[in-house]
Amino acid sequence: MKYRIDFHVHSKNSKDALGSLKEISYFARKRGINAVAIADHDVFSLKEVVEVNGVHLIPAIELRTFVGHVVCLLPKKFFDPKSTYYNPIEIIHKVEGYAVWAHPFDRVFFKKIKTITPDAIEVYNSASFPFKSSSSKAFLLAKELNVPMVAGSDAHLPEDVGLCYVEVEASSVSDAIEKVFLGKGFPHGRSRPPSHMIKLVFGRIIKRLV
Repeated sequence: MKYRIDFHVHSKNSKDALGSLKEISYFARKRGINAVAIADHDVFSLKEVVEVNGVHLIPAIELRTFVGHVVCLLPKKFFDPKSTYYNPIEIIHKVEGYAVWAHPFDRVFFKKIKTITPDAIEVYNSASFPFKSSSSKAFLLAKELNVPMVAGSDAHLPEDVGLCYVEVEASSVSDAIEKVFLGKGFPHGRSRPPSHMIKLVFGRIIKRLV
């Protein structure tokens, strides 16, 4: 069967995000997404793959590093997120996780220094700005480094889950993930609606006040 995986989603465990795992799974199902990577900022929100409302939630973490953000997917053990700043790939591989270079070109006038070779490049990210330009540059970077391409919504609101995803033919979620990192997946994506950014800003203000 065909699996659709959103490789980059934030839950309310990220300080700047909203939405429970139940809400995330609801919008994932609504968009036909089979699995979602919960990649909260510097926080391990899941210990293992869990199924919520028929959607598989995959443990991941988004790390701040010297080359920008790197997502560690499916680590076998926990580690100190701050320790990855200068050597994210080495540490991620030590814990047997997958390293994804997230939104490498999502800022105007931001020149990315090509100093790491991850397991995949996030070529579509619905929160990237400008979306078309950053996506095109990410595609070129993935080809230059000869690594697989993935896509993630980078949803900070649950209703943005599934705006970007990878589709792959597989027999299970684990098989789907393995095939994606072998380069057999097909990334799809679109930018989030501008109105959602406004909603997110107000949601963050309310979250800080509560």
